[in-house]
Formats: sequence, structure tokens, C-alpha cells
Amino acid sequence: MATASENHQLLTDYYAAYGDGGPEGLARMASFYTESKPSYTAGRSELSGETDSPEESLRVMRRLQELSGGNITFAAPPTILVAGDAVVALVVHEKHARIGKPELVVPRLYVYEITGGKISRSFGWQLESQAFDAYYPAA
Repeated sequence: MATASENHQLLTDYYAAYGDGGPEGLARMASFYTESKPSYTAGRSELSGETDSPEESLRVMRRLQELSGGNITFAAPPTILVAGDAVVALVVHEKHARIGKPELVVPRLYVYEITGGKISRSFGWQLESQAFDAYYPAA
């Protein structure tokens, strides 16, 4: 089992791996996942719901990039709230831009479970879910 410091560094490296985004950034982020990583994203947007594998998670993240024209960045590095030997919780402020819409900065809370030095499960909540859901409405 990793230490809290190692898991803190894992998530710092995970977000740094996104870099300038795009398919390359997503591929780098996916290298941090276990082979069977499920995830949950709260809300009522097109991007909400559960995934059962890293491939499904990547499909949702690629769709997010597609909808935003690749215009997703972080307003600042994530703020890690707590890091333990098996869990890390953090807040990240994502900046979204879509053609014909004003920029949206939305704080998101993520909880990551860590197993064997990799992200084994994740949970995400938009702290301004109504704004995020309206920005990416469900079809």
C-alpha cells in the first residue's frame, strides 16, 4: 500500500500529464488507471453517469473535448484536500469554452481510490452542477 505522500504525488502527476490536453493528454492520463477502473460523474449532463472501464472513461473525456472544441484547461493546479494510503480527494477548477457560449469555470470535487500505485476508481461532482448540466445538456 502506498503512503499518503506517494498518493498525493500520483494525483499531482496525473493532472500534470494532461498537459495541453488533446488525445495525447488523455492517453497520458489513462496510463494512471488500473485495467478495470470504473468511474462515476454526478449530474444530469450528457457527460454524467457511470463507466465500467478505462476505455469508457476515455470515451466520455473525448466527448467532453469534442463538445468544447478541445477548450478545456485548469484554472490552477488541483487543490488536494486529503491524501491517504488508499484515497485522495481534491478540487479542481476546470475552464470550459464552447462556440456561442461564454466561458464556464466550474469547480469539481473528485475522490480517487488508489490500488497498487494506480487509480482504481473515481467519483466526480460538479459543485455548480446546474451550470455544468446546462452547458452540456443531455441529448
